Amino acid sequence: MPLMLQYILTALGVPVLIWAAWSTARLARANRKGTAGIHIAAYVLLSREELDPTRGGPPEPEVADAVRAVRAGDWRPGAALLAAAGQDWDLRWHRLSALASAAAQDERWLSDWRAERPDDPDAAAVYAEALLYRAWDARGEGWAKDTPAERMTRFQQMLPASLHAAQAAATLAPDDPSPWVTMVTAARGLALPHEEFRRLWGELTARAPHHFYGHLSALQYWCAKWCGSDRLANRFAQEAAASAPPQSLLSVLPLEAAFERALQGPGPVPLAGRHTRSELDAVRAALAAAPAGDPRAPLVRHRLAAALTLAGKGSEALDHFRLLEPFVGAEPWTYHPNPVAAYDRARALAILRSGKRAVAAGQPVGRR
Repeated sequence: MPLMLQYILTALGVPVLIWAAWSTARLARANRKGTAGIHIAAYVLLSREELDPTRGGPPEPEVADAVRAVRAGDWRPGAALLAAAGQDWDLRWHRLSALASAAAQDERWLSDWRAERPDDPDAAAVYAEALLYRAWDARGEGWAKDTPAERMTRFQQMLPASLHAAQAAATLAPDDPSPWVTMVTAARGLALPHEEFRRLWGELTARAPHHFYGHLSALQYWCAKWCGSDRLANRFAQEAAASAPPQSLLSVLPLEAAFERALQGPGPVPLAGRHTRSELDAVRAALAAAPAGDPRAPLVRHRLAAALTLAGKGSEALDHFRLLEPFVGAEPWTYHPNPVAAYDRARALAILRSGKRAVAAGQPVGRR
């Protein structure tokens, strides 16, 4: 190689190496310290102290009012809340889950409801899901390999009761997919064979072909950590997203499957999986079309914000972070021991990948 060309390549290469080292150091710091030292208000974001890890999205007043009432012993507002959902199956499931969670902690109000209306299908569906909540509480949220044997045994012993209660609820309301969602989730915990799971899934989708929460639960069944494999989970996600109506929030399923694949790798919990441009575009379009206050939207937005950050689209990720705050109690952050810290690290990475210089703490907002 001519000596002059060597000089030119060296001259060009040194700045590139310096820039790469500097960029790597910045990203490493953001991944380690989050937004500490960054003037977070300059990006219209909240401080870490203001973030709420107990919820994934804003509370719905009507749901909050009903839950307060049932906890005070009055089941009628809960019954009215479910009845008002009609055949909006996703909305019904969102509300049913909130009531079931309350019943799992104290079921006296639900016992009163079932005693007064023994054939009420809504009360039966809430009861079945509450039993499922209790089984999962007994197991805990950790990985199976980290779950004590006695807790896993208790989990396995409690799941059949939920499955049987859901079967009873289904007989009371033959058109309602809700009990079948409970059965699909119980089937995952019981590790039922694929053939039996497909039968349950067929019953659910016959009633609600694009049930959002049902699909999220079914995807977990097909994941490698439960009863399937990366290949089966990805196929399920891709087929479900492709067959869903245009601008459906089920477009998030490939992002969910990619995250689950990434979880199988070594090292700490990843930010997200790898995604194609078309997958990200589909989720963007679905969120843009979602009605205001859709309780499913924050769950999808959390996943998209993480995916955009990993894809280097920091400015767009920050737009979604702003819409989410202060609520950070959702995946992927809840896979970490400290969801707030995980979320904050992702925000810091998004700031660095936004193409703008990070504003140091204490620097006036108007100065960059």
